[in-house]
Order: sequence, then C-alpha cells, then structure tokens
Amino acid sequence: MQVSKRLVVKKEIPIDTSRDLLYSMDTAMAEYYCENSDYEKGLKIYREILPCVDGREFEDVTNKYITYSLQYAQTMQQDKKWIEAIEIYRDLMRHSGFPVSIYKQIGLCMKSIGNADLAIKFLTRFEEVSPDKEDVYIYLADITYADIKDNLKAIEYYEKALLKNPNNFSLFNMLGHLYSTCYQDKKKEEQIDYLEKAYALAPNNRIVVKNLAYVYGKFDEIQKADEFYSKLMYLNPTHSDLHSYGAYLVKHQRFSEGFKFLQHRFQKEDLGNNSFPAIFNNKKKRWSLKVDISEKHVLVHFEQGFGDSIMFVRFVKQLQKMCAKVSLVVQNGLIDLFKGSNLGVDIYREDELSKINYDCYIPMMDLPIACETKPNTIPLAGGYLKVSKAKINAYKKEHINDNNKLKIGIAYEGTLASKETDRDIPLEFLHSLMMMPGVEVYSFQVDDLTNQMDRIPEEAGLIRLGKTFKNWEDTAAAMKSMDLMVTTDNGVMNLAGALGVKTFALFNKITEWRWFKTEGDDIAWYKSIKPFQAPTSKAWEVPVFQIIEEVKKLQAEKSMGMFG
Repeated sequence: MQVSKRLVVKKEIPIDTSRDLLYSMDTAMAEYYCENSDYEKGLKIYREILPCVDGREFEDVTNKYITYSLQYAQTMQQDKKWIEAIEIYRDLMRHSGFPVSIYKQIGLCMKSIGNADLAIKFLTRFEEVSPDKEDVYIYLADITYADIKDNLKAIEYYEKALLKNPNNFSLFNMLGHLYSTCYQDKKKEEQIDYLEKAYALAPNNRIVVKNLAYVYGKFDEIQKADEFYSKLMYLNPTHSDLHSYGAYLVKHQRFSEGFKFLQHRFQKEDLGNNSFPAIFNNKKKRWSLKVDISEKHVLVHFEQGFGDSIMFVRFVKQLQKMCAKVSLVVQNGLIDLFKGSNLGVDIYREDELSKINYDCYIPMMDLPIACETKPNTIPLAGGYLKVSKAKINAYKKEHINDNNKLKIGIAYEGTLASKETDRDIPLEFLHSLMMMPGVEVYSFQVDDLTNQMDRIPEEAGLIRLGKTFKNWEDTAAAMKSMDLMVTTDNGVMNLAGALGVKTFALFNKITEWRWFKTEGDDIAWYKSIKPFQAPTSKAWEVPVFQIIEEVKKLQAEKSMGMFG
C-alpha cells in the first residue's frame, strides 16, 4: 500500500519590531533600575533612549532623566563623592531644561574639592539666574570668607543674606566679627550693633558672648567687656576663650589674673602648626604656684618666638633670688647673645636638655607669675642684654660706613603673626625717612618676606644689613652701631629695648596684648623705646611724620655735639 506523505509547512513566528513596544520596555527598565537605586544601569538606558525619541516622548524621558540624575548626584554628594557628582551635573548641563539649582550644587562640590574659585563662579551664576537665591548668599559668604579670604566681599554677601534671614543670629555674629576684623577701630557702631543683635537672639551662645567681650575690650569699654567676659566663664569656655581673656586682662594692666589665664596658650584649640617644645608635655615637672622652689633647681625654657625669649629673659635674675639654681634653655640663635650678657645662669640649647638635672621647669612667659610682677614692678626696663665692645667695633668696621650721617636701623615686618595682627608697616611709608639729607638707613630685615626692598626708589640708598646677620648677637652688634632704631612691634624692637638702644617704635591703633602703654616717652616694658601710634588703623603716615620731625631734632643735636 502506498503511503502518502503530507506536506508539512513550517509556520514562522513573526518578530515584533514595534517601536512602541521597544520604547516601553526600555523606559520600564530604566525606571525600574533608578527606582531601585541602580542609577548606573538606569541612566545608561535613558541616555540610549533620548536620541531616538522626539516630541512629547522626548520631554517625558528628559524630565525623568533629569530627576533621576539629580537623585543620583545627591547620593554621591551625601557619600562625599564630589567628583562623581560633578560628572553627573556636567552631563545634565548638556540638556535643555535642567534646573538652575545645578549651579549651586556644582559650586558646593567645587568647594568640597578645594576649588574655591570655581565654587564662587558657579554660585555667582546661580545668584544671577535663580529667583530663589537667598540661601546662596550664605554659601557665597562662607566660601568668600573661609576660602577666598576676601572679608569685605564676604560682608557684602552676609548682609544680602541677612535681608531674607533677619532672625539668624549666626549672620549677625559673623558680620560683627568681620567688621571688627576689617575695620579694627573704625565702624565701631556697626561692630557693636551686629553683635548686640546676635546676642539678643542667642544670649547664651558662647561665640557671640566672646566676640562682644573682645570688641568692648578693644574699645576700652571696660565695664561692658568685664560683663561679657564674666558671662563667658559660665558658658563652657574653650582654652582659646580663656587665653583671650588673659590677653584682655594684661592689656588692661591686671597682670596677676591675666598671666594665669594666658597659661591656656598651651591647649588652645586653634594652635594649628604653632607647636610648643616637647618639654611642655611633661606636666608632672611643670611649676605651679603650689610648688615651693626655694630649694629647687629650676629650668626656664623658651616657648616659640625669639621676641618673647628676649622680652621675658629679664626675669631670670629675679628668679635666681627665689630658688637654689636656675638653668636656661633658649633657641640656638640666641645662645651667643645671652651668654655674652652675663645673665648669671647656665645657658643651654634645646638638644642639651638631657644634660640638665632639674627639679621643675617654668615656661618663659610664666615668669611674671612666679615673680608676682605688676605693671609698676616690671624689672630691668632700662635694659639687661649686652654685646661686647670688641664685637661692636669689629662689626662696625666691616659693615657700617664711616661718615657723619645719622645712622638709623629699620625693621618693618615680623613673622606671620605680626601680619595677622596688623603690626607691620608697608615699607613705602619709610621712603621719606630714607631720603632725608644727612641720614643713612640700614635695613635689619633678615628675610624680606614681601620683597618690598626690591621696590624702593634707587635714590633712597637703603643698605641691606640683615643679610650679614648669622645670629642675634650680630643683630645686637649692628644695633649698637646705630644712632637710632625705627621699628614696628617685632623681635628687633624687643632686642633694641633689651639693649637699651634709643628706639622709635611704630604701633598700629590696635596693639598686641602686652603693650598697655603706648604714649609718652616709653612703653613701660622698655624705657629706651618711645612709642609713635597710628591715630586710626593703618594711618601710618601720621606717626612716620612725627618720627621724621624727631629725627630732625636729633640731627640738630648731633651737629651741636649733644647727641650720641
């Protein structure tokens, strides 16, 4: 029997290439991934979809892509992945319709990676285009203050922020602080008004109370300053707060309390890189008022700056009378000068500390406490350091011109600390002194930190003596070869006073805490130093003019043989 074969026809299943179904699948997957925080996969799909759609679909996809991208970027910011967040925001800026808040977020990310300039650029752009820009003023102010360090611009931004945040005590406090920093003795009303408004809103805020105490103290409103410092003591003050209180007390001639509070300097929270010698970590051997030193071998140790060592070494002779023995440890640069000054104590370098078998030590700036010093009992104000005549003559022969001109040594800037407290004078103010007839001016600057000596007029004829100094004994020999020193508040000024050299000292209106007397013929700590103080902050032309007039008198005296 013949079997017939059936014809089997293979039926193919059609592949659906419908654009709508593919688009629906892709958007569903993209949304699913993003909703489940897998932004990498979700956003990748969205980026693939965007070039393929248009019209209403394009708008919908773009809106979702922007929304999820913003969520992802915010997640990156929360995780402190600033660069990753910036990459996401950068991609968003390629698409029209991105929210202007991106400018602000990029600015904040730029701040976080340390690029303050770009942070300002993006935040400023946000300020230009955003209708809701109030908070950006705070960001701009904070960055301008903390990173750009443009305090005047920061004031402008904080004041704009204050218009929309009239109950924000922190803004009032910052403005009071910045006005105080920028204007020193000027704009007193603004300084106090802003801080008093901050205090009205936050009467128990430690920082506000401290700032008010400082500003009132700066303007010598003692009753108000005392009131706020007293309140500060009940607000869990920091070591920096207590140190500031000590500075205020010494400045207003309350030595007994003031120098005790200044002991908080070793634990200040804002010390930064200004470290103290390692010996101060040994609290067991540190002297205190409870320790009877009458039979003790006491070690006096330097702290930080050369100027402080020069100023406070005067107390070692007084300390000798109070204990069995005194040894002194000072910076290497001062060893020769101090040994040649017959201080009556053994003097060591810091690396020789292990050789000294002492009972207790005293940080050098605590000596006024041990000696119970008062403003009217400051010892040896007439001078206490010496340099040999042989050293002076040898130095003079090699480095000082042999003529009849009045020889004046100058020092116009100190360390970074002096810049922070506005103690330095721009050298240009002293050009007129250099160009006086019959005067020869020698610079005692070892380091010309701001390269000002390279910009003086050629006819000024300034002689750079500082480059010849190997140590402070050389500086002292040079100083004793001068007829007069003119200097700002720095180590050179302290040395001039300690040597008893005739000196005209330039003080800004607001002075450092130890100078409680800046009028008359001396500054209390040093009888040979006559103060010339700016009448307002940085008005240096006034004291310089007064000094020039005094120099003319000295020239007249010298011509008549009455000077020197």
